[in-house]
Amino acid sequence: MRVARPAVLGGVRGMSQTTMQTCDSRCMHEQVQRPTLPAIVPCALVYLDYAAAASPNCRSADPSTYIRQAACLNRSLLAAGMPRLNVYTNAPDAVAAEWAALPDAAARPAVHLLTTTRSDLPKNTPFYAAHFKLDLMMQVAQTLPPDALFLLLDTDMVAMRGLDAALVARSARLGAGVFDISDQVFPAYGSERVIADLERVAGGPLVNPRWYGGEFLLCTQAFLALLVEQGRACFGRYLAAVRHLHHHGDEAFISAALCLLAQAGHAFVEVGAYQAVGRHWPGNTHRNLYWFSRCAFVHLPGSKSLIEREARRDKFDPACVWRALVWRHRLGRARAALKPFVRMATLPAWRRLLAPARRTGETKLEAAKRDISGNA
Repeated sequence: MRVARPAVLGGVRGMSQTTMQTCDSRCMHEQVQRPTLPAIVPCALVYLDYAAAASPNCRSADPSTYIRQAACLNRSLLAAGMPRLNVYTNAPDAVAAEWAALPDAAARPAVHLLTTTRSDLPKNTPFYAAHFKLDLMMQVAQTLPPDALFLLLDTDMVAMRGLDAALVARSARLGAGVFDISDQVFPAYGSERVIADLERVAGGPLVNPRWYGGEFLLCTQAFLALLVEQGRACFGRYLAAVRHLHHHGDEAFISAALCLLAQAGHAFVEVGAYQAVGRHWPGNTHRNLYWFSRCAFVHLPGSKSLIEREARRDKFDPACVWRALVWRHRLGRARAALKPFVRMATLPAWRRLLAPARRTGETKLEAAKRDISGNA
């Protein structure tokens, strides 16, 4: 049996010595000429307010669940070879106390006190805590080095692998990489309703309305400063119309701000097309599982308990997370497939339960008709 020789120069075989030397020289020259990628500064918000409305996607009434999620996110970042997570919070002591039990100090994210300015927001607003991302962005815009990239993440996500270097370079060149989820939001809620909310918050008609996910933003300090300026104006209009809007949370006014920046001529990289991030719901049919398996980050708003369970482990294991995600996905698909049959099976039972009341109502209606005809 012939044994294949090891591949040379990235799998290129059958080359002469002179050709290999020329190629080797060219590769070394390209390495010297290749620009250094900017440093990435991952950030996440942990806002604790026990009197405020909880996230509609969170079943737990305990806000400290986000503290544990942030610890899991940090572990996943480190496992993927990325920098440590920076957590901005209004309760640094509570966050530090929760993480004090972590045996590995490296597994603890860096904690920063959040300077808040959103005190006029009604506490019963859905996604109340997420609104304070604008405060986080304002704070980071003042301290982020010009040669670094700001990476905003939600706590209920995990890093499965590092970001693609070419994507990072494109985002740095254009100024921002954003996650466009219009294809998910528009069909789910109706494009007219979503666009009406966007234009109301933007303060006027939009040439190309888009909806951007709040779980991922990769941008330069210069772009972040522009987004904060536009976002503050949009938030003012959002706050004035908050009781009349169908959509609440940071995505509403940040999406409007990004639409206005795009309308002014700013270009972004759409990171979802590069599978930098994917938003996964158990049993969803928007994307198949293989697509999510190639994503650098996976957002799990419907699987927060999975993240909390992973947070209790000493080490983040992407393979273990993926197996659990596949199981939840299949269970969700099975549940979705059974729903119509369950509904059909229970419909006759409901009809039997309501039959006596229906007969009583019909009897009373007939009696009332006879009384009316008799009095006439």
